[in-house]
Amino acid sequence: MAKKRILVIDDEPDFVRLLQARLQIAGYEVLTAEDGIKGIQAARRDKPDIIILDVMMPGLDGHMVCDMLKKSTLTWSIPVIYMTARNSQADEILALEKGAKYYLTKPYNPEMLLEMVKSAIMETEEPEKREGRILIIDQDLNQVSGLEAKLKQSGYEVVYASTAGQGISLALESPPDVILLDFATSHADGHAAVKAVGREKSLLSTSLFILAPQPVLDKVDPRTARIDNFIAKPVNYGQLLDTLQRTLRQKKDRV
Repeated sequence: MAKKRILVIDDEPDFVRLLQARLQIAGYEVLTAEDGIKGIQAARRDKPDIIILDVMMPGLDGHMVCDMLKKSTLTWSIPVIYMTARNSQADEILALEKGAKYYLTKPYNPEMLLEMVKSAIMETEEPEKREGRILIIDQDLNQVSGLEAKLKQSGYEVVYASTAGQGISLALESPPDVILLDFATSHADGHAAVKAVGREKSLLSTSLFILAPQPVLDKVDPRTARIDNFIAKPVNYGQLLDTLQRTLRQKKDRV
């Protein structure tokens, strides 16, 4: 069986050498990159099984690197473990929002790191079965195809509509658990869809996520009725999947 491959992205050579030796002793193949740009290039080229990522690096910091990895169709599914000297709660929350799997502070516990690596690899080999029906309303076929592939790969049932009217009709026929509504393709259509979802009693338990570029999201009133989450485009797939999983888990707990 081929060794699992770990990519370490960190600009401290001495630390990287020690970490590399420890991971190799544990049976892993280890690749390294000394900055964010080289790390992203290596991740796209070599397709590691796990990425261990520092935060404080010249150029692109770890948060920017993780965000770019999770927005790329080539690397979005690779688990990322943060390992950093920054121990603030704000950094940890931001890391998880960017799609990181785990957050470990330096100086680190070697046994804890190995457990995190083992757990992340097991989850990629035996992904958690996720149940839920997702309706995508979006006119951008390129966006839809990528989003649909990621959602189906994660175990969700996915249906698609190109217009708000068609989407609402599909939702009324068989209410989905979550509606992912693109707000940018047609501003008027997006507002109409939000109002239509809010009027339908049969969709009261359906969660509504708005997808749009950040400048568009900034103009949407967060108090708008029936909007449960805002997802910026280009989509951070790791963040979206985590948000979906959390939303559906909370929905199940309420039943």
